[in-house]
Amino acid sequence: MKQQQSVKIMTFNTWLGGEAVRDGINKIAKAVELSGAGIVGFQETPEPGKAVAEKLGWHYFQNKNGEANCSVISRFPILEASYIEGMSAVLAHIQLPSGQVILVAVTHLYYDPYGPYWAMFDKRSVDDIIAMENEARGWQMKLVLQELAPHLASDMPLFLMGDFNAPSHLDWSDDRKAQHEGYAVRWPVSVQAEEAGLLDSYRVVHPDPAAMPGITWSTVHTPEHPWGDNPFEPQDRIDFIYYHGSNVKVVSSEVFVAGEPKGFGSHEDNEWPSDHAAVISTFELL
Repeated sequence: MKQQQSVKIMTFNTWLGGEAVRDGINKIAKAVELSGAGIVGFQETPEPGKAVAEKLGWHYFQNKNGEANCSVISRFPILEASYIEGMSAVLAHIQLPSGQVILVAVTHLYYDPYGPYWAMFDKRSVDDIIAMENEARGWQMKLVLQELAPHLASDMPLFLMGDFNAPSHLDWSDDRKAQHEGYAVRWPVSVQAEEAGLLDSYRVVHPDPAAMPGITWSTVHTPEHPWGDNPFEPQDRIDFIYYHGSNVKVVSSEVFVAGEPKGFGSHEDNEWPSDHAAVISTFELL
């Protein structure tokens, strides 16, 4: 009889590896401890992986030659790990206490151009936005999914997390046009994930984006403290934990921030070291 296993997973853009705030590495480590997660995927420089894992006494994988802008840390043994050539993405096979082996993938898709700016500020057509998304990030997502395809086919428990730098089509639907300047967009990255059979853990738990928007961008670039020369900063959900597997069930998912971050320009002493909120999802594996 198989043993049921629960695992809590966190995705966390570390904002230049904690360099944007004072004592960033210690603040990242504290955030991980406060989260209660057992597996964490970092994005935006791989360096926090080793430093934070050593502080916590955890296992870690970060690409030594710097090609992958991501790292993974785990309470549980990492049996093998690799990165995707030419991509900011790492993969790790992790063994849970039950003996179950899962695959964790962490990715950081390219940030520019940013689709919501094309909609909110430039008023570009939906066709133009989708074409841009495919050129900027769609090909990256395709590479990640090609790497994961054999594992998806095998039905092993699989988790894909990261900063995807694009919203979800589940949030920009026809009935949400009023919140998005009249736009409904089938964002290619999230559509690709759905078509590959991956489930968006936050939206499975919180299916109504009006009630639970799940904003992850941004903790410091608020509407009043926009990025660069933006007239305001659109708030959106661009960090995700996707999952796949017939024996995997998501039981909770939340957006996580420690403390009360001050806006950009007054952020250096924030307890929270990132300009993104983290996402934490808890899963049961049967």
